[in-house]
Amino acid sequence: MRPSSSGFGAVLATALLLTPLAGSAQTIPSPYSYLERRQEMGLFSGHVGVDTGRFGYGPSGGVPYGLRYGIELSGPISFEGVAGMIDGTRDVVDPGRPEGDRVIGQADALITTIDARLKFSFTGRRSWHRLSPFLTVGGGIAFDVAGSSELDDVLLPEDVFEFGSSFFGNVGLGTRWFVTDRIALRGEGVFSLWKIETPPGFSDPNRNFGEVSDGEWLRGTSLTLSLLYRW
Repeated sequence: MRPSSSGFGAVLATALLLTPLAGSAQTIPSPYSYLERRQEMGLFSGHVGVDTGRFGYGPSGGVPYGLRYGIELSGPISFEGVAGMIDGTRDVVDPGRPEGDRVIGQADALITTIDARLKFSFTGRRSWHRLSPFLTVGGGIAFDVAGSSELDDVLLPEDVFEFGSSFFGNVGLGTRWFVTDRIALRGEGVFSLWKIETPPGFSDPNRNFGEVSDGEWLRGTSLTLSLLYRW
């Protein structure tokens, strides 16, 4: 016996009604994940390159390493404290020698930096596919703990370069990758500035260097990788 057209229509109507209900039961996973933990601490290292100034006696950068701590504040804003060292070298320059022959050797430089930063997360308190890109800006102090070199004793006292202490400003761009809820990797590039003082001997008019400033602002760039623990 052939099915009636009314029975076929009832089956078709039921199928059409059930189709959107089945579709609504499906969930589309979101690429965003909320960051429950607010604090993190970790170790970092990488590479730093710094301008050495007009006469080349400033520290040239080296390998940075240190410790960082961060806490999420409100919305996309975080506070960070960073303490680190840059293990590198500097040229010892004798301004009394002919141009091209003024570098008499190298001395160790161990620049210590302590600074505070504000971090702005582009994804707020969430990660996108486990990534959280950010921008940082901050400042602090930099000083050399390596002390004087034996080569400095060869120079006249007024020709000896001393790093002393300097304001240290920076701005950075990077991202965090959340391996797990507690472990994250952080990579970033940082542009920085610090000021070095010119030894008075370089301003001696008898040396014909022309106009010599009392100090120079030097630019630096760094690339670092951090291993973070979050809680």
